Amino acid sequence: MKILIVEDEALYADKLEMLIELLEYEHLATVDNSSDALRLVREQTPDLILMDIYIRGEHDGIELANLILKIQSIPIIFITSLQDDLTFNRATRVNPIQFIQKPFNDLQLQRSIELSIKNLATSPANAPEWENDLFVKDYLFIKVRNKLEKVSIQDILFLEADGRYCQIFTENKKYLVRMSLQELEEKLPKEIFIQTHRSYLINVDKIRSIDLQDSFIQLKEHQIPLSKRQKEVLVAKLNWI
Repeated sequence: MKILIVEDEALYADKLEMLIELLEYEHLATVDNSSDALRLVREQTPDLILMDIYIRGEHDGIELANLILKIQSIPIIFITSLQDDLTFNRATRVNPIQFIQKPFNDLQLQRSIELSIKNLATSPANAPEWENDLFVKDYLFIKVRNKLEKVSIQDILFLEADGRYCQIFTENKKYLVRMSLQELEEKLPKEIFIQTHRSYLINVDKIRSIDLQDSFIQLKEHQIPLSKRQKEVLVAKLNWI
């Protein structure tokens, strides 16, 4: 989880940096002006931005957020000491995911960051369109102990139902999540993932071979069972000759 800080007060910038490191997220950079922020967004694409509204440069934080969202759909948490209704109303037009008032303490900031990431990870049906595109179609956030790990959907090999839980297998790692296979299937693109068995969902792009006689699919070193019913569905979808 790469986090960019846009803050022109050194005291608050240091506080934000320390908390990000404490929460074990990646501190991408800290900038104090709109020009450097735009350059970093174009070059490195942060996953989350902590943005002060009153910053240096040609644009204030709200104008900057508007420009950023035209380049890339990145969630933004506004942090400001301004309390007037005009500023708040302007800020809401760019749909920030949180709005933190200065002065704040570490617990307030920690909860705001974690709640924002959790909300993005669950991606509710009424979320803004850009949020669904960014946080469902491209990757998932999976809770591992006290942090959320970003997992690219393209890296997923297959999913296996395990009672009330589900195991997600990538090429290098295995995750256990408290969700059903059906719930996870709804979060994944249907053009890539297909069910091969009542307990398995696979990434079609990762198929090495399909054994039609013994009814299993080879994904790297894994052999995934293929039910008779799903075999017909899968073969019909494949471009085979």
